[in-house]
Amino acid sequence: MIPNTSRHERGPRIAIVHDWLTAFGGAERVLVELCRLLPHAEVFTLFGRHAGLRQLLGQHRVQASYLAQLPKIDSIYRWLAPLMPKAIESFQFQGYDLVISSSWAFAHGIRTPKAIPHLAYIHSPMRWAWDMQEEYLGRARLSGPVRWIAEQGLTQLRQWDQRAAQREKTIIANSRFIEQRIDRCWQRQSRVIYPPVRLAEIGGPIQSHGAYISVSRLVKYKRVDLWVEAFRHLPQHQLIVVGTGPELGRLQQIAPPNVRFTGWVSDEAAIKLIAGAKGFLQASKEDFGISAVEAQGYGIPVLAYGQGGAAETVLGQEHAGPTGLLFDELEAEAVAQRILEFERHHFRPEDCRRNAARFSPQAFEAAIAEQLKPFGIHLGVRSF
Repeated sequence: MIPNTSRHERGPRIAIVHDWLTAFGGAERVLVELCRLLPHAEVFTLFGRHAGLRQLLGQHRVQASYLAQLPKIDSIYRWLAPLMPKAIESFQFQGYDLVISSSWAFAHGIRTPKAIPHLAYIHSPMRWAWDMQEEYLGRARLSGPVRWIAEQGLTQLRQWDQRAAQREKTIIANSRFIEQRIDRCWQRQSRVIYPPVRLAEIGGPIQSHGAYISVSRLVKYKRVDLWVEAFRHLPQHQLIVVGTGPELGRLQQIAPPNVRFTGWVSDEAAIKLIAGAKGFLQASKEDFGISAVEAQGYGIPVLAYGQGGAAETVLGQEHAGPTGLLFDELEAEAVAQRILEFERHHFRPEDCRRNAARFSPQAFEAAIAEQLKPFGIHLGVRSF
């Protein structure tokens, strides 16, 4: 809870609006950093009871929408998207000096009084209604009239999303890739502030296991199947797949003997596996891709699909001090050849770490501080 202090003692009254609190991912890392920098801000969210995340928010008061009262909301919310525009618009911000939204879905659509500035940090316009509609509908296995109803609902969400994006706000994109998506979907200009990548300390010595590593949720669009098939062509090389999800069973069935699956592991165990790897692998088109930056922060080079955030976070061979390779061919044999090419290069851990430092919490704080100055808000917290 926020201490009972006067507004004069606390400084400006700030609200931070986040979509929902059901998991801890990249967007939630940004939320936690914003709360560190703005220790008296109040948090608004649609719903969510993620205990660990709420603990990280510490003293911040969290106010949920009326959707949070629905039974089992954390389990059924994917089916309630049509209700969320009204719910996000129901929040009231009279009396605040600034509202910051952290949005990959609905949070940017809040309504604020004209005199109150709104700074919108956009992780992405809602993917399932724009770029990835077919992917999401396919995962839901909808067909016939049910699929038609879902498509109509997504059309309505896109229309709301576009209207909501036109409301008065300053828009921040989390990468140049998302900057372009914002321009394409919303016809709005934005500026880029990369999200903060905070590296956890590694307890104890790191042992190099000599394998390549993939760390992600095991869902289709992450394209982990591409690595599994590629390593079928590379029997002398080893791949460790970290993560769980609906694709785990299928991937285990098609995997050759040189591919090992860990399932779920703790953050500490995942970090040690990354730090001991020969290379970090990413085949999906990520909005930013925190894991690839984390790997570089531990001195590990990256082999990644060259579209999306990886094109901004991985330095290829055209750079002095390269930190990995990028590829465009989403075909197993071609990817296997890229792995062999990767093997022939000498990547220096110090170059990887130096590149990762561009995305540090310190860099994020400095960029956010510049955005807050015009609103008369000066950061007085150092959270490092």
